[in-house]
Amino acid sequence: MPRPAKQESVVFDLVEANGSDGDAYDDANGAADVADGVPDVPAEPQPRLLVGLSRLPRRTWLLTTAAVAIGVVTVAAVDLVRDHRRAELMRTSPVGVESLADPPAETWAVRFDTPVEQGQDASMDQQVVIMDGLLVVPPTNAQSYWVDPVPGPGEPVLPGFEEVVAIDPAEGGVAWRVPLGERPTCGPTGYDASTSTEVLVCVHGADDAREVVAIAPDGSTRSRSAELAEGEHVFPGPDGTAVRTVRTGDPAGEVECDVSGTCSSGYLVPGRDVRVTAEDAGTGAERWTSTVEFDPMNSMNCQGTPDSSDWPTAESATDPDVVTVSAGAETVVVDGCGVSATLSAYGIRLDLVGDASLTAPAWVTELGSGRFAVQGEGLGTTVVDEAGNTLYTLDGWIRTDATSPDAPADLWFVQTTTDAWGFEAVREDGSVAWSERYGQSVLLAGRDVVVVNRGNRVVGLARTTGAELWSWGGDDLTEMMRSRALTDGETVALEYLSRDGSSDGLLVTLDLDTGKQLWHMPLTGPAIAVGGHLVEFTPEGVRGLG
Repeated sequence: MPRPAKQESVVFDLVEANGSDGDAYDDANGAADVADGVPDVPAEPQPRLLVGLSRLPRRTWLLTTAAVAIGVVTVAAVDLVRDHRRAELMRTSPVGVESLADPPAETWAVRFDTPVEQGQDASMDQQVVIMDGLLVVPPTNAQSYWVDPVPGPGEPVLPGFEEVVAIDPAEGGVAWRVPLGERPTCGPTGYDASTSTEVLVCVHGADDAREVVAIAPDGSTRSRSAELAEGEHVFPGPDGTAVRTVRTGDPAGEVECDVSGTCSSGYLVPGRDVRVTAEDAGTGAERWTSTVEFDPMNSMNCQGTPDSSDWPTAESATDPDVVTVSAGAETVVVDGCGVSATLSAYGIRLDLVGDASLTAPAWVTELGSGRFAVQGEGLGTTVVDEAGNTLYTLDGWIRTDATSPDAPADLWFVQTTTDAWGFEAVREDGSVAWSERYGQSVLLAGRDVVVVNRGNRVVGLARTTGAELWSWGGDDLTEMMRSRALTDGETVALEYLSRDGSSDGLLVTLDLDTGKQLWHMPLTGPAIAVGGHLVEFTPEGVRGLG
């Protein structure tokens, strides 16, 4: 039998000894034998030639396999890049955490110089600021903690740091510490990572020797004497400023106040205005000056500094010239006996713009990026810039606690009634996209889902339509208060703290798309997001969770 060509495929018919194919073969040849009378020997089966199929070269198979592998790797790489970009985006937000997929564990801890002693209950309200990615914690002051019991009258134990401490939120290393003298106060600061600054300003020292310290992100300092004249006071301000205040005009008369520190307008005699001056914290050069006029309608905070251990009492001393200043990231808030004002970092009176009443200065909220929400006595909000120019006018009060960094800036969530129930999702052109009847506040405005507080329930609403997507309620959380919401873009973490000031708290995570509870973990203090990392303040100190 000739050898077939190499390009052809050879196919043989396999014949079984028994079976239908074998029977057919035997029958056909048997008939031929009978016809001829001569028993024939069956011919050897001939192979059948089929059209040959070319074999794929080895190189082609390798290329095909490689292409499939590249496709799989490409999909994985795209997911990896997407997750990396999402994590990078979360690092830019005061509510963003790199990942909330799994319950975090402690990764580092920095102990307070003065931790809470055993047997004490401490409710922590520590203010912080972000400087070049570092978590900067000023020394504890009397407003940072409420502690019970205390060792003696007027001498509460204040847990916290004794110096300004900068902590790396990723690894927990202490980058630097800056010591301060007595009665330190620093600013600007806030209660989460929403406040950041290039210069932290601190004021410290005895009343007759106050000093101003400007601290850079690397911990270097520049100090100078405050050089206070009689009646002057100095406070930390935003944008690297120190804020100096002094009463002007003739001395005021006596003021009668109740135990809470509120003075009736019927008892408040005419008082003195306050001149507010912002100066460079490092050099003392003046930047701007503004005068806050005395207003008998703003009759509050007229109690002076207590001098006895039985304070407060009805006979507490009053000080008609008392003034306090607090600094936000972009605002200076002046408060005192007969005065109340909110100024921008450029010295513009923000509380008197828009529809704000001259007899009742408005409440000003920082929105970030040089924008402010000004809410007066009426049910309305004016959004202004740092120069006081009106950007938007909304028929209600803005009700958004937190916004995910991947969410579009297309909606305002505005409360339009005075009963604290319901809000509207309003577009920038003023039109209403949808309404929510039962929500008390927006806990998180996400990319696709808006997480809303409905009292004892938390619901997820579609951002585009307001339709309810899911509902969740924690049965054992009725005795706790919801503190804040954090997110990684796919999950929302709800923080619950005890109402009685104890250290019993809880962090609960929900899937943003379905509302399914993923995990929960105990907390002993408030947790915040810093540079994409979860950081918790405890009665013992600061710890990282990752």
